[in-house]
Amino acid sequence: MIKKFKLLIILFLLTSINTANAREVGEATEYKMTIHKLELCASGSTFTATWNCINGADVSGGSVGTAIDIGSAAIGIGEAAATLGNFGKVKTGVKYTHIITTLSREFQITGSTASCVTNGDGAKTTNISNDTGGGPSKASGTPVSSKLFAPAMSDQSAYRAIRSVSDAAGSNPEDGGTLDADHLFFQSVGPLDTPYILKPGQIPTVTMAFATTTAVAARVEGNCANGGSDTEMQANAPSATLTLQGQ
Repeated sequence: MIKKFKLLIILFLLTSINTANAREVGEATEYKMTIHKLELCASGSTFTATWNCINGADVSGGSVGTAIDIGSAAIGIGEAAATLGNFGKVKTGVKYTHIITTLSREFQITGSTASCVTNGDGAKTTNISNDTGGGPSKASGTPVSSKLFAPAMSDQSAYRAIRSVSDAAGSNPEDGGTLDADHLFFQSVGPLDTPYILKPGQIPTVTMAFATTTAVAARVEGNCANGGSDTEMQANAPSATLTLQGQ
């Protein structure tokens, strides 16, 4: 039996933070990211400003720790990009309801929006809600492979499902809703559509499939085409489907 859990594995598409300027999104043909850790949390876990993961179980495995390219030029939409976890590491009979993913804030991206293309590396200090701009993009030409980051931000009321951490193990976490510019790693947490309970003798194969049709963003919509000064490109969130085969 195959179970598919839909989750947004990278929850940093922060379009509503900068309400004055809508972001312009487009397709990423290259989208290299590194997932460092997967952790399941049991029923009763809470994720407000302070995260409380009950009976946390490290289920990392497969391609965890290795950069994988989920861009549309690398894999087809909906095709499995990697085998990422070992859900057989959890306790039998425990109901797990959430998954925490630890990732690098740095992504290698090639892509374009309606008016912008990637054109050079960004900075980990960038905050999505400011107006200083002047980043790696241009209004025309061929996109080039660029180092872009999940933007530094703080919105502890709307985005408590993300937080930055100081290393791949998840040390020194910020409060939910904060990505510290000095941290090179961050975590996202999301609910599983269906709780997972390990049954004896039924260890599943865990894969993830992605779509990157809107996985790169120009911070201010139309600025590249209009010659605006704030033409920065940022990593945007792909959609992801986690599949358990053998359950």
